[in-house]
Amino acid sequence: MSFKKFFKMLGWILLFSLFILIVISFFALQSSPHIVNQHTVDVKAATQSKVAAKRLIESVKSQRQPVMLELSQHEANGLSALANRALPQLISNVSISSKQAVVDISIALPFPKIVRYLNVSGVISPSEQGLKLGKVDIGDLSLSGDTLVSMAAWVIDMFVQDELGTNLVEMIQWVKLSDGNIKTSLAVPQDMTKLNDDSSALLDLRDKLSLFGDVEHIRFYYRYLVSSIDSSGAYTSTTLPYYVQQMFLAAKKQSELNFIRSGESLAVKENHAALMALSLYFGADSFELLVGDVSQLTPKQSSKRRMLQSSVTLKNRVDLQKHFMYSVALQLFGNTTASDTIGEFKEFLDSNPGGSGFSFADLTADRAGTRLAQLATESENSAEMVQFKLTQKLEEEDFMPDVTDIPEGISAENFEKEYGNVNSSNYQTMLFFIDSQLAGLTLYETE
Repeated sequence: MSFKKFFKMLGWILLFSLFILIVISFFALQSSPHIVNQHTVDVKAATQSKVAAKRLIESVKSQRQPVMLELSQHEANGLSALANRALPQLISNVSISSKQAVVDISIALPFPKIVRYLNVSGVISPSEQGLKLGKVDIGDLSLSGDTLVSMAAWVIDMFVQDELGTNLVEMIQWVKLSDGNIKTSLAVPQDMTKLNDDSSALLDLRDKLSLFGDVEHIRFYYRYLVSSIDSSGAYTSTTLPYYVQQMFLAAKKQSELNFIRSGESLAVKENHAALMALSLYFGADSFELLVGDVSQLTPKQSSKRRMLQSSVTLKNRVDLQKHFMYSVALQLFGNTTASDTIGEFKEFLDSNPGGSGFSFADLTADRAGTRLAQLATESENSAEMVQFKLTQKLEEEDFMPDVTDIPEGISAENFEKEYGNVNSSNYQTMLFFIDSQLAGLTLYETE
């Protein structure tokens, strides 16, 4: 076959594929969502979500085979409420009976109104062997559940990791349903359960995808931070602004070197890596599982890290430092809405008996950390502006407002009386006040 005929045939194949894609999109995408949001984040929803998540984590960590997963109707409602709060464009609902579990999802896409919504509805039936997925409706299209599962497995095998999709499907041994409850048994392959094993399939996949930045680049900033702490000896600062400034001094220097080499500062890239390194140092050890092998600390350096994690303060409080840094990390891992939602979620849990109570002060630190990470990485102009401001004389008041008079220690009962849920006018008024306080600070002001 001549090259001319080959490229002509290739052109026709591409045109035909595009036509098929347009036809599928026409039938799959719709002008309105097929469900409305039925669930709101409040103390009850947060507690239900925590119960479900804790049980899931404990089941996986136990490494007992098979892994038993269970979800009640109330827990499903709580997770739906949390998902919608974190991703407002997503509406979901799960209805569980003894005969079937109906899952409805509606996603708002950044498309013209006539094709804005992707509506998906599927039915899970009880099964003695494997997953029994009934008809799945995607907009006006209807597909066999078995066909859809096979297609999904093939796509994962082909484009993510060989045999991964097939293994995920084969993990499901059976599904049992009762009124308001769904339970399944998973036979998890050994290479997926050993998260600390270098041969873990999950860690291999993480390293291949590098979803949260180049590991070597992040490791450069992490080593810079550790080195500066090592060289400071007994005079290590116990206030967070010092460490924030050190990382942005390094990011600004690297941006200037990039500009000399290539004519581009790449401030977003440098800020992202610097903040990720700072988050890994002050944040949870589990963060590193998402990013890659970054720390590589000596026993002495690990001990120093633990000491600083529990002593470095923001507004003279260690808890505010933790809220701030965790929110920086969550913003880098996700987005602003998700980061803010997780901060709210934690406060709702704290309002339960035995907790420290719902704290709008903690929420202020959460939103401050989120805003810093957002501004530092959303555009080159914004990234360079943050570098400039944070490398000047830096005080806590430049990026964290005073929280002395902000309500704290609110019990679940008092929260429900005063604020109700996240959609109430009283709660929204408090968020507006917090955001107004942040907007007036040096780092966050727009002019």
